[in-house]
Amino acid sequence: MNGPPVSAAAPAAAPSVPHRPLARWVARLGAGPLESGGHRVTGLVNDGAERTDARSLPLFQDPAWRRVCLTARRGGAPAVPALALHHPGRGTAYVELDDYGRPLRASTAGTELVARIEARWDVPPSEPDVVRVLSGESLDLRHVLLYRLADESEPPPVLFHSLPWAGLEAVVDNVLSMLDTAGSAERPAFELRHWFTPAATRLAGPLAVLERGMREGREPLVLRREAAALLTGLLAARPERIPGATTRRLALLAERLGAQDPLLRHTARVITVRLRPGGSDRRLASPSLALRMDPVLPAAARTTGSGYRTTVRDESFELRADHTPGGRVRVMLTVPAPPGTDEGAWTTSPDGLVAPLTIRSAETGTARLWIALRAKENSLLGVLELFSRPSRLDLVADEPAVPFTALRSVPAAGLVPSLRASSAATLRLWERAAAALPAGHPVSVALRLHRDEATR
Repeated sequence: MNGPPVSAAAPAAAPSVPHRPLARWVARLGAGPLESGGHRVTGLVNDGAERTDARSLPLFQDPAWRRVCLTARRGGAPAVPALALHHPGRGTAYVELDDYGRPLRASTAGTELVARIEARWDVPPSEPDVVRVLSGESLDLRHVLLYRLADESEPPPVLFHSLPWAGLEAVVDNVLSMLDTAGSAERPAFELRHWFTPAATRLAGPLAVLERGMREGREPLVLRREAAALLTGLLAARPERIPGATTRRLALLAERLGAQDPLLRHTARVITVRLRPGGSDRRLASPSLALRMDPVLPAAARTTGSGYRTTVRDESFELRADHTPGGRVRVMLTVPAPPGTDEGAWTTSPDGLVAPLTIRSAETGTARLWIALRAKENSLLGVLELFSRPSRLDLVADEPAVPFTALRSVPAAGLVPSLRASSAATLRLWERAAAALPAGHPVSVALRLHRDEATR
């Protein structure tokens, strides 16, 4: 190279971690005179180790690497200002690459900001100028920086406000408009893609699929499934990482989806309480279906031998747990019956419905079981039989029920504990669902695994 590249401003204190790649891929820049239009990429991606995350390459464990902004180009593409790393002692430089193998765009100010954040990786700065500069950088740089921060530290929530939330709001507005008028809408100009995953997983993907499905007139079953997936993602999202204007739109969308389908109503109510402004003051009023089971029964239950029942309700939704002196916990979940099949309704699936139950304990951490639901009068009822553990159990049933077919992304081994906790009558619901699903579906495979266990 023709002299050393221009480096980002040196931090006041030594960085707590070496400057390492943010992107998964890097490539070495050619040495010697400047190529016309910028530095030329000459090296292989990750020096030939393409399947290795560049951040873990031994090369970059040397603390001498420094952040730089270089004008770089690869192949016949135009040169662009890009994020790079320079080793002063070796005189070598590597440019970071985006998902398409192109130099990762970054301005000089953006590069200096990355160096500043890396110097305080465990407690990144969050002043207004940080968010302002980051908001002006390329989407690739914003995504990869925030992804690394979220994975390796606990960054200030305001940093995630630099993501392109206006684009997500436009997609939400499209869905709201189609729900209100049942009319068509123009295709959004902004493609959501993976840009929002550092702030919230399972949000942008289901939202984009739901919007496209409504715009293209997909069948109600598909729309209900994606609406349930979107609400499940919103339930897990951290509201402080999402700007206020966006949370208000998302809360309104959750309300409308809950009004569209009774099975989604409880989840929508929990989400709107969390996303409304001033939500920190309203958490006590949350309608969450959450129960806490102590390992030791109350004295009255121990002396009578009758067991102990706890119940929580939200309109037509109910979670009940019976804790017996023998150490068993019988969990019963009641939800409204699915909507009818008249024109315009969001219908359920012929393979039946299953509801997720989250179980938390200090002994085993967090686990998820699935409750098969059967019709009972005007409701759906599901039952699981659990053994109480020597630590307190928290049971939460806020996620919406979904068709068995939606379990296609759950590993079969992860469904076996739910089968172990099922009665003979409940197992028949799983078998009926498996008969309507492909042979290789996780539900079918889990049933085979469960039968193999029983015959050992």
